[in-house]
Amino acid sequence: MIFQNLSRFKFRSIAILLILFCWFNDKAHGQQDMEGISDSLITQVQKIYSENYETGEQTLSAVNQIFKNIDRYNIKEQVAIYLVLIDFQIAEGKYEEAIENCHISREMAKQNNFNYEKVLSNFYLATAFEGNYEYDKSFKLFKSLAQLINDSNYEYLAITSEIEMAVFYELIGKYRDALDIKLNIYRTKGDFLKKRNDSWYYRQFLDMSNLYNELGIEDSTYYYRNLYKKHIDEFLDDGRGRFLLLKNEANIDFKDEKFRESIDNYRIYSNWVFNRFKEYDTPLLINKSKAHLALGEVDSALSNLNLIKNQAIFLKEQKFISPDFYKLYIEIYQKTGEEVLRKEYEQKYYNALETYNSFKFNTLDNLYDIDKQRILIESSNDTKSYKNKVSYLWYAISAIVLFFIAFFLWKQKKEKRKFNDLMKRVHNESTSVAPPISDATTIAINDEKVSALIRDIAALKKEGFFLKQKTTLYNTAKKLKTNTSYLSSVINNNLGTTFSAFVNDIRIDYIINELKTNKQMRSYSVKAIAEEIGYKSADSFSKYFKQNTGLSPSTFIKNINKKH
Repeated sequence: MIFQNLSRFKFRSIAILLILFCWFNDKAHGQQDMEGISDSLITQVQKIYSENYETGEQTLSAVNQIFKNIDRYNIKEQVAIYLVLIDFQIAEGKYEEAIENCHISREMAKQNNFNYEKVLSNFYLATAFEGNYEYDKSFKLFKSLAQLINDSNYEYLAITSEIEMAVFYELIGKYRDALDIKLNIYRTKGDFLKKRNDSWYYRQFLDMSNLYNELGIEDSTYYYRNLYKKHIDEFLDDGRGRFLLLKNEANIDFKDEKFRESIDNYRIYSNWVFNRFKEYDTPLLINKSKAHLALGEVDSALSNLNLIKNQAIFLKEQKFISPDFYKLYIEIYQKTGEEVLRKEYEQKYYNALETYNSFKFNTLDNLYDIDKQRILIESSNDTKSYKNKVSYLWYAISAIVLFFIAFFLWKQKKEKRKFNDLMKRVHNESTSVAPPISDATTIAINDEKVSALIRDIAALKKEGFFLKQKTTLYNTAKKLKTNTSYLSSVINNNLGTTFSAFVNDIRIDYIINELKTNKQMRSYSVKAIAEEIGYKSADSFSKYFKQNTGLSPSTFIKNINKKH
């Protein structure tokens, strides 16, 4: 679960130049979109996009030559010039300048009813926010843009916005949700992208390979990897595709715990990124550090982390950097016995985890389990320094008592916050349009037999079949008139999950809503509630409920009763 860095973002910011390029070449939109823009300005802009400048600064200089005379143009031309300037500012990493200009272009477009220019300004604003590590603002804008998917005027912008949403889901470890978006785009909008000869169409193959790798579904990992490998020469002639393929191979090796192989491939890719962008790929270096640490190479692990910390962009990046970054420092300093540094990074880890959870829960409707991580860290702390300090015994006892009082109050406050956030999540899910099960169908095996089986599974879900105690893989296969191996394969490869996880998710989602609306149900014992939705024991139910919500069933019910 790792947050992106600037070099990864640049791959997309360079690609979005095509959006405005197509606009000025009248490919993406009708002639009416170009009304009010002179042939002279169109020619100047087309020349800038077509010219092979040696550096991005030279390109920006050419744009600024037009921009400094902006008052000579009419209002629609002025908005267009702002958008071109913003486009290249984003590509060159000048995000704060781009954000400021996006606000100007958006307001101008709004005041003059230039609808497409207003939407395009929002798209660039979301992109600039993302590059500037303002992820909460970026996600909110991309989410609103993605809702324009069925409007042909904004179809391409909506598709790219959905792709960005999938990136956010992937970065916080919601691989199944990211995969659902990617597969749905491929299935419903693949022909649209392919006809445009759009490189993003092919990049989805590699992205899906990486997502399937994270989910541990090996066949699909290699299926989409091979699709990408087959087509890279068709859309990339600068060698970039082969380096991205190398990174994918390193990710697969890392997942398979082939740490030496993954380190070698990560090193080649990292050197290429640095030579191209003069910056390091932060998520890659975090994985590389983990691999070194797994091999006992503490100095190498520390060296890679320091490369991240010493980058100029780290001051911005650290706001949303993966908590794993600080956790690795804790493990390293614990191994080297540097207690002061370990404690320093332990506090930084907690702070990063709070920020990470705030973004993950409030923006993407999920919560990372802080308690579990805190306990794992604190349980490994070395407390032997206190054993021989008899003279401080009473002070220690007093401190412990105060700690437990503070912990109890903190836990109560945290559980209340979890409950309130969970209620927001339930409300958002009930008012949003959730994709049907069939949207996650894997293209690799998309035939009528699979589609029919998935529809039958959805029907069983609707009739409450999975809430029964005898809902086993065997009984479900028998009910669907198929065999267990085939059913398990379809669920794994098309829904991105296992049969047991699929059933548990259905049961927990059902009981959350039932407890929220059914007062009588809240009076049941935990065991009775568990049996109501098909669990044989209260322990199993409590375990899955806590994993899904961050709260125990009894705590959730207590908070519901307080609210009602």
